[in-house]
Amino acid sequence: MGESRVPEHAPGPIPFDHALHGDSIGLDCAACHTGARASANAYMPSKADCMDCHRLPLTENPGIETLDSVLAKADDRPWSHKRILPEHVVFHHGVHAAAGVACSDCHGSNHMQNRYGGEKFDMQSCLKCHRGETFKEKGFKPAATYCAACHR
Repeated sequence: MGESRVPEHAPGPIPFDHALHGDSIGLDCAACHTGARASANAYMPSKADCMDCHRLPLTENPGIETLDSVLAKADDRPWSHKRILPEHVVFHHGVHAAAGVACSDCHGSNHMQNRYGGEKFDMQSCLKCHRGETFKEKGFKPAATYCAACHR
């Protein structure tokens, strides 16, 4: 499965530009995805989380104005997920982070701009590292590859 370019704006309550927040401002993934390094899921931030940094709307920035007005209307549509695991798969972000797996190892570099755009994860997505050369090259310790380790 090859990597494909996806739109830089994550769909959700407002368009979110990963490159602007990551490359231009230098925010780490965990600044918004606060649970990714310790918990099972990456945590999709709420608009209130966005306003923790954007307390004062920048009047010349229509995105922030939109965020402020959406928040005022209590419209809390969730952000959409670009990588979707099948329901029968068990995945824990924290376990992978503790083992030294970086966000970009699965999600691509350049702050999420180059990913398997919108495709679902499949078993090959995981096995390319768990059984492949990438796993050995990065020095990750062997991971369980028996079925029940990842499948409910």
